[in-house]
Amino acid sequence: MKNIRFLLLALLLSVTSMLLKAQDEMTFEQMIPVRVMMPTNNEIKGDALTVLYNRLNQAVTLNGLGATTNDSRFLLVTSVTVLSKTVTTSIPPQHVAEVEVAVYFVDNVNKVILSQEIINKNGMADNDAAALAKAIKSIQARDHKLKKLITVGKKRAMEYYKAIDQNESTENGGDPDVSWIFD
Repeated sequence: MKNIRFLLLALLLSVTSMLLKAQDEMTFEQMIPVRVMMPTNNEIKGDALTVLYNRLNQAVTLNGLGATTNDSRFLLVTSVTVLSKTVTTSIPPQHVAEVEVAVYFVDNVNKVILSQEIINKNGMADNDAAALAKAIKSIQARDHKLKKLITVGKKRAMEYYKAIDQNESTENGGDPDVSWIFD
């Protein structure tokens, strides 16, 4: 009986140590942290852009690429454009807004866009600001377009990492300059 307990304990310890060792070894794709940049747009008021920022962070984290540092080489950059604002003829009148959210997965060191996706959303509310906020807030972290963007970006980043010199320096600290994306 004591031998069986001893064997079970030894088996349990060996399995636990193998699992811990497997967690310590990072795969190549786990070494690709992606930082989400805060979207900006002067037309959109309130917390809608903060909600979009949080949803993009969730999408990145759901796909296993979340970054906790500011010196990440890879960025998720968004551009929010208001396409249209209209008022319905119904009573009471409702405001309808259509927004376009362009999301870019970029290598900010070499200034390369690895993947991009355009997401169009509509929102309807009692006023323009609320309609814009509703349209932006309708973007979900599990959106299939975001998943595709991140998956393709991750694949290209891995290929790109293999192709470039591993000793190349990365930027450290502060906000990265992403103006080159929109030029």
